[in-house]
Amino acid sequence: MISQRNPYFGGIGAFENKRLIEEKKGVLLPSEDYKSEYCQILYIPSGIKSDEAFSCEIDATCSRLLIILEEGASAHASAHLACSDSESIHITEIFLADNAELSLLFAQKSDAQNLTIRQRSSIGANAKLHLQNVSLGTGELHHDLLSDVEGAESESSIDWLFYSKDKEHQKINARNVFHAKNGRGEIVMKGVAEDKAHSVCTGMIDIGLGGGGTDTYLTEEVLMLDKTAKVDAVPGLEIKTNDVKASHSATVSKVTVEDLFYFASRGISESEAREMYVRGFLGGLTERIANEKERTAVLDAIERKYQG
Repeated sequence: MISQRNPYFGGIGAFENKRLIEEKKGVLLPSEDYKSEYCQILYIPSGIKSDEAFSCEIDATCSRLLIILEEGASAHASAHLACSDSESIHITEIFLADNAELSLLFAQKSDAQNLTIRQRSSIGANAKLHLQNVSLGTGELHHDLLSDVEGAESESSIDWLFYSKDKEHQKINARNVFHAKNGRGEIVMKGVAEDKAHSVCTGMIDIGLGGGGTDTYLTEEVLMLDKTAKVDAVPGLEIKTNDVKASHSATVSKVTVEDLFYFASRGISESEAREMYVRGFLGGLTERIANEKERTAVLDAIERKYQG
């Protein structure tokens, strides 16, 4: 039996607390076929504040990441999705009890031709979630995130970095829903589209009837490296109560011939200039990755994508 004093991150088959799995798995996002689904679980018992950085790599065609933090627990984790089958699907479920805190880096480096990712979180009172998504493109990517802030005085912060090129299509959707009073948090979505890529970036803040006192905002920023790239940045607010602070913004920037000429006049080639644009534009979000090793890995992955 796994010690209740120790955190656990591993394959679900080795996790002996079957009751916990039965209670949580599929509650937020049911699956049509659990038998073919590979599942990893991160479980932090009540009151455990782990300083260890947990990490896993998931390469199964059909996979699930189940994260459960009991009351007062805290953890830092990263998950790297590397599935390669043409049709792949991944599900992430996050349960944060009261006073729990989770920082999660979720990096999609899969080259699956058609990839579907669904993420959902349930956040208790006075709890905090910081989720950092990195989407580095694949043939067709559909990625949806819904974060439910169900308890009062809680926070849901989402950073989303995305980069598409060639003929890749990305449809990414982030939604923060505040059900209780004095919620807080942000959604920051920042991405680059190159060549003939098409990225659809949708963000939504939803404040329910019980969400008075909430303070939150949404930012979408996209850089188009080529005229042939296409970007749809769609921010939204849905507010059902008074006494809240909520705002949103969306900007689409372009690299022009004049911009590249400026670099060329200083001896910087077009290829080098474009790479500097990519790294500089996405750098603000990469700097928010606290773990230096993970931050370097993301920067290296961005560079490989550009050069590849």
